[in-house]
Amino acid sequence: MTDRLFTEIDKFDLWAQSKFDIPQDEIGGEWECDYEKWEDIYKSFENFVLTTNPQILTDTQKDRLLYIIARDNESEYLSGILDNQFLTVLAEHSIFNGQRDDKWQLVVQLYKLTDKQKALILLDKFVNDEEEYVNRLSLIELARLKSEKVEFYAEQFWNKDKYGDMEEYQKIAVLHSLKIINSKLLDNYIELAKQSGQKYLIMNANQIENEITSR
Repeated sequence: MTDRLFTEIDKFDLWAQSKFDIPQDEIGGEWECDYEKWEDIYKSFENFVLTTNPQILTDTQKDRLLYIIARDNESEYLSGILDNQFLTVLAEHSIFNGQRDDKWQLVVQLYKLTDKQKALILLDKFVNDEEEYVNRLSLIELARLKSEKVEFYAEQFWNKDKYGDMEEYQKIAVLHSLKIINSKLLDNYIELAKQSGQKYLIMNANQIENEITSR
């Protein structure tokens, strides 16, 4: 089963290389959906997870698993069927060896871990990732698991000033994260958001404020 899965991954990779002349992470859009044999990958991946001990995987094998998870970013099916052990092993590997599209998919699955402390430790690493989308989702997931560090990271996110236009979305994540944990700081950040002049940030601030007052 191991050989079959990696053969299917290689088939996809060769198909992608024959179709595009630029690195796959730079293609954009939903191009992966054009591949006609995703079901073969899914079935092989399912069997692999059921029959393989992730602790014995080589780094090269982990890289290939992260690669195909990243390419499955539209359906998120592969990341969604990982069990506790696989999710932990691949998330640990992804922190230093992964790419944007495998990292964020693993991030949003970490709440499933039975060991919530392990999930928090992993998210604390992902929340410091350089990829904007990865660290933004990580903040929200930390809030979902009621991390004591959410308010600390909220201040950092609000004042990052390193992602250009995407800074607005960093601040939106702050609002929603503080709302999730019922933070006493939320009212202050809502007021800051209203004064920002940023359309979507203001919309989210007003929405959250309305939700709070209507309770």
